[in-house]
Amino acid sequence: MSYITITQATRDEALRDRVTAGGMKEAVAGAPEFAETNFATVLKYTPSLALSYFLWPTAIDYETEYAYAVDSGNKNPGGDPGVISDANIQAVVQLNWPSDDELVPPVPPPGDI
Repeated sequence: MSYITITQATRDEALRDRVTAGGMKEAVAGAPEFAETNFATVLKYTPSLALSYFLWPTAIDYETEYAYAVDSGNKNPGGDPGVISDANIQAVVQLNWPSDDELVPPVPPPGDI
């Protein structure tokens, strides 16, 4: 476990895609406490925003599992639901879903505008 592994997880395209899908599922077809929020409306137009809110918490919460998979030679740890399950991602998304009161759009990094 290290910051290197956390960073590696945040750059894992398969994990990035799965986290985005998890956020979008809640925005489009989730329970009303998610799908009927201002954040859900914004997310539907900007799916990449899911990464700003949910990717780092996922990488941090499951750093041990991800590191073990990498150390064990798993060639696709971010795409392997045996490493980080869809239920794990859903839990992170729901736990970190911003309320309408705290919704603050993240500032994009320089060059992403």
